[in-house]
Amino acid sequence: MVNYAVGELKKPASLLRRAAFAAALSVGAIAATPTLLLSTIASAHEFDLDHPDDVEDNSGPGNGDDFDFDDFDDGDHDNSGPGNGDDFEDHDDDRSGHGSGGGDDHSGHGGGDRNSDFDIGFIAEEIIYSVEYDNRGSEFVPGEIVFVGRARDLALALNAGFTEISVHNLASGGVMARLGLPRGVGIDAAVAQLAQVAPDAITTPNNIYRSAQTMRTSALRQPMRRAVRSRGMLGVIDTGVDVSSLPSDTLLSQHAFAGPAPIAREHGSAVASIAVSRGVRVHVADVFGHSADGQLAASAERIAAAIDWMIAHRVAVVNISIEGPNNGALAEMVRRAAERGHIIVAAAGNGGPAARPSFPAAFEGVTAVTAIDESGRPYIRANRGPYIDFAAPGVDVSVEGGAARVSGTSFAAPVIAAEAAAHLHAPSLTESARVLTNLRARAEDLGEPGHDNIFGWGALRD
Repeated sequence: MVNYAVGELKKPASLLRRAAFAAALSVGAIAATPTLLLSTIASAHEFDLDHPDDVEDNSGPGNGDDFDFDDFDDGDHDNSGPGNGDDFEDHDDDRSGHGSGGGDDHSGHGGGDRNSDFDIGFIAEEIIYSVEYDNRGSEFVPGEIVFVGRARDLALALNAGFTEISVHNLASGGVMARLGLPRGVGIDAAVAQLAQVAPDAITTPNNIYRSAQTMRTSALRQPMRRAVRSRGMLGVIDTGVDVSSLPSDTLLSQHAFAGPAPIAREHGSAVASIAVSRGVRVHVADVFGHSADGQLAASAERIAAAIDWMIAHRVAVVNISIEGPNNGALAEMVRRAAERGHIIVAAAGNGGPAARPSFPAAFEGVTAVTAIDESGRPYIRANRGPYIDFAAPGVDVSVEGGAARVSGTSFAAPVIAAEAAAHLHAPSLTESARVLTNLRARAEDLGEPGHDNIFGWGALRD
């Protein structure tokens, strides 16, 4: 078994959607392509990119603009909530390829005309992933590799028989591509082959990640919208967020990475609600589609692209309440963010006390957060280990103005992330180190003296 997960471990649906899945499986569509887009909208709609009103609202299902299902890179989708946003504009420098083309295809070899009229027979809602498991039980998208390196390394891979599924320039340098495997070559053999062909590149399976589990314990009353005094800005890599669940002007933007438009879901809305309640405004990257069983899923390549987007737009602190396996491409993007002075905060995972480390929380350079209840007791499902940095409230937490209560390390992470974002307003190596040192000094030591595997350096709570 090739060790392709090279990240360093830290030292100290609706019925309609399910019917669509079943229909796709019945005709073998998912078996034919590693990632598949389906629509929950039956009617055609015509858009004109010269008229922004046609693509203005992308905050929920059923809205979207033109896209290529192999490339959702920083496109011209409107990704902000109504009336919100700043000068946080998407870059158009990632329409990479090796030739010119017509239409609005941004992947592969297309250049394209961004201003042409077009009809869409159906509006694809999101990526649907076919999933397989390796011998450690980690999920991955079959038949494709994530490749991070220089353009010359990519050329070497293509010359060796790998095929380009999608490719885009990284704001942090180089390119990231999804590559199809040569005929008859498995994932392990493909990674080993690329290590010989392009030794300076990072090549990994396209692993699948899940939300650091939500548990909705009650539904109480309608959400309350209230004014929040802003202390900073936080990036949230998660699902899409429901604008109505947040106070006015706190959702600065949303960007879709796994479909044509962000889709509001409970998990991302709860994470954003907790962050906003602690005085920050949020930029949201929606990285989630579905696996073929109907469960929410995000790929390593999409999460990595979202981190690069945060780097490009200098969002100093980023929250990732997502868990999954070690992955070299994702570790590389975390490394790039950390070396530029960003703080990445991640949920420690909900596998239980005996679970293996969860990533990205366990990567070197990530601040991992576990959950505790009101009495300071650890969440029963929380991971433990030397990679845990802090604990925060994450059990039976009220979100969305009291409309619901949730539990999980997902909901502890934004407590720490918001606190960091309130004190780090621009990426900086010296300032990010100072902020984390101050958080450590303020932490309430709940376990053994000093750092421990249950609470990390201790808890931050009201």
